Order: sequence, then structure tokens, then C-alpha cells
Amino acid sequence: MMKKWLASMGLLLLLNQPAVTAMDISPYKPGQLLTAEQAKELADRYASRKVQDWKPAPDKKTIEGKPDADLIGYGIQVLDKTIETIGPRVSDVNKRYSGNSLNCSSCHLKGADGLPGTKYYAIPFNNVVNDYPNFRARSMTIGTLQDRVNGCMVRSMGKGKPLPADSREMKGVLAYFAWLAEGTKKDMAMRGTGLPTAELPDRVADIDNGKLVFEKNCLACHGANGLGLKAPDYAETAKYTFPPLAGDDSFNDGAGMSRMIKATLFIHSNMPLGTSADKPALSIGDAYDVAGYVESLPRPGRVGREKDFPDPNFRPLDYPVPEYFKGDIEALNRAKYGPFTKVGKDK
Repeated sequence: MMKKWLASMGLLLLLNQPAVTAMDISPYKPGQLLTAEQAKELADRYASRKVQDWKPAPDKKTIEGKPDADLIGYGIQVLDKTIETIGPRVSDVNKRYSGNSLNCSSCHLKGADGLPGTKYYAIPFNNVVNDYPNFRARSMTIGTLQDRVNGCMVRSMGKGKPLPADSREMKGVLAYFAWLAEGTKKDMAMRGTGLPTAELPDRVADIDNGKLVFEKNCLACHGANGLGLKAPDYAETAKYTFPPLAGDDSFNDGAGMSRMIKATLFIHSNMPLGTSADKPALSIGDAYDVAGYVESLPRPGRVGREKDFPDPNFRPLDYPVPEYFKGDIEALNRAKYGPFTKVGKDK
């Protein structure tokens, strides 16, 4: 039996600047704690927005001559060369915001234009300024763009630190997002953003098969046990030639990519490197098993993870936090490896 899973993904690096945000949240306000009824109303409103066609990034040449061209360029650098710019071993200790060896573009993949977060159905940034502020089930509040980017900084970037609102890094990423959104329609969703829908196997992930598929298709880049391929200058820079999917240099267990459903959809649409959503290389079953294998590997723990998703009715099905299940090991393992028996949405 197969279940259809909706994947309107909100795992995007975003910033809170009213001048470029376009999601209508009235009568609510950023930071407001919502009741379950309010949360459902806003989530339904978000899901029912009109959908505009995919809009590729503008021509890179249009950056030249803009008043904030340098800032846009720096935002691109932060997102695509995160390790070198704000990584844990950069020379300026005050710039060490990221806590691992991933670049933002490790998950928000580059399109044919070479820009971070511009690949169709690879969690792109093209429409992010039209998606926030918005309800975040993780906190039951109206999350701002700044909240969202800093959520990624302390989860996807391991033991990272939030970017200050007035930092050049935050402003640079914002400038890039604003440039990407030129010509988009405000308060509308966009095709090709987030990850596509798919049907997942209604079974427990087969970790043994996932390991075999990983070793055949993924090991050449991501290394044995998903530990990545370190660059020759790793000791000085913490850089990798290909990113680690496990271990201390990877995302922690509070990150969106640490969850089975999201990881499966990402792998199916984008991996191995060069795969596209319209021509997947792996079957959905193999992608599901690979996701299970990757999630079985050790990674940093997110302190305070049990405080996420305080309302059980808004918790994702694939977030295996022991405190949620009060000793029910079967339910905990089901949240980690499936099967997932009802439609789940990213929170």
C-alpha cells in the first residue's frame, strides 16, 4: 500500500525584512504565539495560495550596477562558500557562525546558472521572499525570515550560532533573495520550490538495502559511512570536496534533513549528483531506504529538541524525539524509519 506525501517544503534560508516579505499574515503579527485554531487557519491560507509558474533566477549580469551589488555578491558567497566565509575555522573568530563543514548550497542546490538555491525542486530560494513571515509549528508562532535563517544556522549548520540581524551576512543573504525574487508575484506560491510530491512505501525503511544502494551510488562522493571526502586543506579550513552526511561535521538531529520523509524526497529528486526531479535516478523505494540508512548514522544532537513542536497535533510524523513517545519504543522507531500511515506535511 502506498501513501501520497505532500512536500510543500519550508526548509529554506530566509530573512526578516518587511521591505521584501510578501506573505500576508494579517491579522497576526510576527512573533505572535498562535492557538491551534489560529495556526490551522494560517496554514490553510498558506496552502491555498495561487501558484505561479517557476521563474528562474535573473541573469547574473543584472547584479552589476545595482546599488547593493556588493551586498548581493556577499550573500551569494555566504550561501555557496559558507565554510570559507563563516565556517568554524575562518581566521576572524567573530565570523565563525557556522558550526560544521556544510555549505548552504549543500542542500539548497545550485542550478545551471551556478547560483546557490536555484535548482528546480531542490529547495530553491527563488520565491522565499513571498513565503514569509509564516506560521512555524516548531514554535507555534509566526516565524520571521530572520527566525528561519537562524533556525537553519543552529540545526542544519550543526552547532552554529544565529546571525545578528544587523550583520553584513544577514543583509547579504537578504539582498540576494530580494534580487532572486525580482519579477515574482507577491503572496503567491511557485512551482518547483521546496521538494516535489511522491508516494512513499508503506513499510519500515530497509537499512541494509539502503546501505547497499548508498555504497553503489553515493559512496564515491559522500564517502564510507557518509563521512564525506575531506579537502586536502581540511585541517586548516574544515572544507570537504563533497559534504558529509553524518558525523560531527554534518547537520544535527534537529535539522529538517535529519527526517526520513524530507530526506527521501530530496534524494529521489536530486541524487546522485546530476539527477533532476523529472528524471530520478533511484526508485522511490531505494531513495527511502537510503534515507533510512543515512538517518541511522551518528550525528550531533540538538540540545532542547524535545521543546520543538509543543502542540502534538502539529508535529511531523518523522521527527523521532524520545520525549514525545514516553517510552513507546515502537512508536519512536516508526517516527524514525516508518511506516508513515497518514499524510504528513513539513512543519
